[in-house]
Amino acid sequence: MSTEQNKQIVLRWREERNKRNVNVVDDLCTPDCVLHMSGIPIPGPVRGREAFKHLFASYLAAFAFHSMPEFLVAEGDLVVVRETYRLTHTGDFLGVTPTGKDVSVTGTEIYRIVDGKIVEQWVETDMLGLMQQLGVIPAPRHGGREP
Repeated sequence: MSTEQNKQIVLRWREERNKRNVNVVDDLCTPDCVLHMSGIPIPGPVRGREAFKHLFASYLAAFAFHSMPEFLVAEGDLVVVRETYRLTHTGDFLGVTPTGKDVSVTGTEIYRIVDGKIVEQWVETDMLGLMQQLGVIPAPRHGGREP
């Protein structure tokens, strides 16, 4: 497939994700897809569609979610997206009860696409910034010395 076709697959994934469509994983990912994601509470990568859908559903249960791309780059079988995620914390997340807070977090996602399907994905999200905005971790102080 061409890099343009690969970009269209990623754009469709993003569009369906914004619509909260967990079942898009069945359409766009291989049965043995692999997700490498920073900040998840399980060791190692997430393997397979069902595990991916379960993780995706848990994020959708915790947040009202909308992502906006800053840029999209493709080369060979890889597509990279730099995004801003706009979230509202509506459900339990990593032991944090819902705060109702609106937060904005950046992330970079890399997709490997073979024969029109996502076979592997890497996600790096500013989890520290998320937890600071939720009030779980104190934000750093800026400016001068302590009084």
